[in-house]
Amino acid sequence: MKYTVHAILAVTLGLSAAAFAQSDSALKEQVTNLKGQVDGLNESYLETKGTVDKLAKLSFGGYIQAQYQLTGNFGLRDSTSPGDSIIDTTLNGGGSPTVAGGTFPGQSNQRFQIRRARLKATYTGAMSKSVLELDASPSSVSLKDAYVQLNEPWLKTFSLTIGNQDMPFGFEIGYSSSAMEAPERTRLENNIFKGEKQLGAKIEANPTEQMGFLQFLNAKAGLFTGTEGGASGTGDEVDRGLEFIGRAGFKAPFNDLGLAIDGGVSFLYGKLQAGSDSVFTMSGDTSFIPDVGNKPKRGEWKYYERKITGVDLQVYYTIPVIGDMIGGSSLRGEYVQGTQPGTSGSVNTYTNAGATATANASAGNMYIRKFSGWYLQFVQNVGNSLQGSVRYDVYDPNTDASDGVIRRTVAGAGGRKGLNETDLSYKTLGFGLTYFWDANLKFVAYYDMPMNAEEFSPASTAKGSFKPYREDVEDNVLTLRAQLKF
Repeated sequence: MKYTVHAILAVTLGLSAAAFAQSDSALKEQVTNLKGQVDGLNESYLETKGTVDKLAKLSFGGYIQAQYQLTGNFGLRDSTSPGDSIIDTTLNGGGSPTVAGGTFPGQSNQRFQIRRARLKATYTGAMSKSVLELDASPSSVSLKDAYVQLNEPWLKTFSLTIGNQDMPFGFEIGYSSSAMEAPERTRLENNIFKGEKQLGAKIEANPTEQMGFLQFLNAKAGLFTGTEGGASGTGDEVDRGLEFIGRAGFKAPFNDLGLAIDGGVSFLYGKLQAGSDSVFTMSGDTSFIPDVGNKPKRGEWKYYERKITGVDLQVYYTIPVIGDMIGGSSLRGEYVQGTQPGTSGSVNTYTNAGATATANASAGNMYIRKFSGWYLQFVQNVGNSLQGSVRYDVYDPNTDASDGVIRRTVAGAGGRKGLNETDLSYKTLGFGLTYFWDANLKFVAYYDMPMNAEEFSPASTAKGSFKPYREDVEDNVLTLRAQLKF
């Protein structure tokens, strides 16, 4: 019996050892398989993480501005008496000219419009940033921003930006179109800095808190092509000169008082190449006289200065809350003056596109005007949803001209030219209300009242031409806008 028990125990132990060995082998195999699966998942995770990290550096945004506008009767013709039309055919067939979204089409005094439809892509790296922004309209797609920004990693103060970008001048140019309280920038900005963008390179300095008093100062400056739009609307260089544009600024926060003051001084200097034989400058206050002998030839280019200075100031104040109703206020102002080469019918920056194509070429006569302008704007927030604004701006495209003597271009002795609509000065009062539906959607109602200089000279009484400018023309504009940001 004793031997039988021993035998049974031996068999049992042997079977158990065999079973354990088999189980251990299976377990090792399962562990190996599981480790392979974990390694596979880890590889997949690392690949996914790499993709996610790249996507995290890429962001998209934009906004759409859809609006309805109504203006006065300026530019509309009386079809029963064509000879007494109140304005001539130079103004787009009679459509009312305005800086509030561009000239109205044809005989219309009202319209629906997609004012801006922007899509912006930003890629942010450790020490760099790339930006591409497009603007779409029913008729075209145009490039707004396209630049690369490099940031130095040591002081974290300096950056270099290369590409199509905002001109570093003043405050209004760089103020986002999606944040503006008025539907458009001022008349001066729309004429002198048309498009706000230029191709070039700039260096910017924004000292950090670690730099003590320097943190309250900032500066940006660069070299640019000088052609807002340029040849074929590309902004490409068309002459042998570059423009210098720069701004030195400051910021003075008074946090205990709920007050902040920012400001700066700006300067632009460039030389524009004449693309025609005659360059006209003002003589007295009534006419232009030509400087002849400027026909461009290879090696004999003549250049004329474009020089602009400006000063800007912004005051921000948070009014103590009264019943949760009163919010922040801001008062902004800017003054700009300078010398602007343009053409007879435009003060936009002169370009000699085409004059470089042949030995003797012509790109239209250059007209040189001195100009000045300023604006003052007050903005008041009421609670979190309501905002009111009032803006008054003044723009004189030809400070040498006297109001009341501007008249249609006429031939005179020695090639003398008279003045025209381009030389008219304007004062504009605008006011509006903005309602913020939420963080992305806002509605704007704004009323612009431009007031042109009134012309009383005998030459202004002729039919057509300057007849309407004997008084303030009917060109006020009501804008009702919805803007959605994403």
